[in-house]
Amino acid sequence: MTQILSGISSEGIMVATDSMATTFDSNGEKHHFVVDKLFPVGSHAFIVSGGMGISVELSRRFKQHAEERRLVGIEAIIAAAGAHLSEQYRMALIEGGIQLERHDQLERIYFVVGGYSFRSQDVPYQLAVWGSEAGQLPLQRIGVGASVMVPRALSGEVKLSRLCNEDRPLEEIMAFAREFLQNLAASNPDVGPPFRFGTVTPSGFTKV
Repeated sequence: MTQILSGISSEGIMVATDSMATTFDSNGEKHHFVVDKLFPVGSHAFIVSGGMGISVELSRRFKQHAEERRLVGIEAIIAAAGAHLSEQYRMALIEGGIQLERHDQLERIYFVVGGYSFRSQDVPYQLAVWGSEAGQLPLQRIGVGASVMVPRALSGEVKLSRLCNEDRPLEEIMAFAREFLQNLAASNPDVGPPFRFGTVTPSGFTKV
């Protein structure tokens, strides 16, 4: 169960996720392994995914698609993401490259895209989320504000939203995300380190 947190302040965007992935063998036994789920898209954006294992490959494909087309600015990246990810997911299902794994939340798939706008001084940082349940297509865009927590956790959402609404420094928002992930990993074996963090500022995307 991937856990993703992302939040916007006037300094930029913070994004955080764990690296634990889960698979099941022919006997239905669960196995864990580590995979990086957070990717830069160009110089000023990122994509991070969770749910079904194919999500990581679809993120890589979108990263390549966006960079080959030299999409610049979060508006162009968001405009392209939903349709491209939906089509790639549809092709994966048709080609039989994956099977829906009905264990816990693994039949779900979701993507968080964030980045910097070169057009808007009023809304310089933007987030967008798409998701699907059990192979439903196209991916549905989910409305979000200045913060995102996927899967949802009410207590964490409230704190993350408050930090963003109070325009706290990115370092403070990241410190909360780190503590949240550490506490979650201590109680949930499907969430685990290494934890990945990134920021988007006018200087670009940086993995921390």
